[in-house]
Amino acid sequence: MTNLYQGRPDLQTLTSFSGLSDEDFRNLLQIAPKIKPHIPELTDSFYACLQSDAHIASHVQGRVDQLKVTHRAWLCSLFDGNYGEDFVLQQERIGRAHVVAKIPPLFVAASMSFLRAAFTRQIEKAALEMGEHEGKYISALLGLLDLCQYLIDRAYEEDRLDRLAGVTGMSRKLLENLISLKPKG
Repeated sequence: MTNLYQGRPDLQTLTSFSGLSDEDFRNLLQIAPKIKPHIPELTDSFYACLQSDAHIASHVQGRVDQLKVTHRAWLCSLFDGNYGEDFVLQQERIGRAHVVAKIPPLFVAASMSFLRAAFTRQIEKAALEMGEHEGKYISALLGLLDLCQYLIDRAYEEDRLDRLAGVTGMSRKLLENLISLKPKG
């Protein structure tokens, strides 16, 4: 487990369960030179997939080129070795941007699934070239993508609670307490 997330019990729990560690972060840095050159191609494949789905294509229409620039930068950040507070805040901003753009959570999950599969294939090739076993690199990246997805998904939960509080006039604390009640029966 990493010590990066002191003061964030949720992130400590997630990294404890996933096993995401400082060694994983070092592994991502080690394989970065073999992965980063393929990020533009991966981004093109990703956006081709998005545009082929009628439900999500409307969310990216007319903005694909700019979105690709942002997406490439985000993917590169996964291999930059900086996974502390700034990284966490970046993922939270990404989540809020998806909420504001009304991107359904299903598509965030589907996108992460796409990235898990695509990066796994890329890491397998890279590790083979390096004469290394791919497991430690794949595990590291999957753990990091899980962290990203959790942080992005939280934005949807926060938005729903905020909207519910606004409509009902209930405080967030009261809503969270009501949600945590066990159902009768």
